[in-house]
Amino acid sequence: MARNAGGSEPARYISWVKDPAAVEPPEASGRWAAWRRALARRLDGFSWFDAVIIAVCVAVLDLIGVLIVSGWQTTACGDSCGLRTQLHLMHVALALTLGVVVPLPLLIALLARKGRVVVAVVQGLLCVGVLINAVSTEHRLVPRINGTAHCWNDLYSDADCPWGPKD
Repeated sequence: MARNAGGSEPARYISWVKDPAAVEPPEASGRWAAWRRALARRLDGFSWFDAVIIAVCVAVLDLIGVLIVSGWQTTACGDSCGLRTQLHLMHVALALTLGVVVPLPLLIALLARKGRVVVAVVQGLLCVGVLINAVSTEHRLVPRINGTAHCWNDLYSDADCPWGPKD
């Protein structure tokens, strides 16, 4: 650092950004101020662009995983799949999705130590979507299997409605 003519004290630099007469405002105190300071420290290295890229990559990985599970379900079922088999395969697909597809990106995010919150949010949304799909499918198929759903065709009774083979 440069020294002035006396040699005992470092020279003061002039800031072109701040007015030298301006006084720094006192730092706020209290719970909310401490919370805002802690949040600001945590978000120092945060990038919205990185968060969007992570979310898109995890969503693409989830899409590929869900397409693989759906493809397996379609090939296992074929053309002659009955309602009970569809319901069973839907439960197996739900278990595969929640047991295999969801944990992989979470594990990668934990090991990489970056984007954990974004990955957790995307995976949480996938879990909610898969559970809603499973519940709605079961709600639709169980009355058809039991013969209690209203048949769309007046030629058939509710129990004999052609929903498909009841195996």
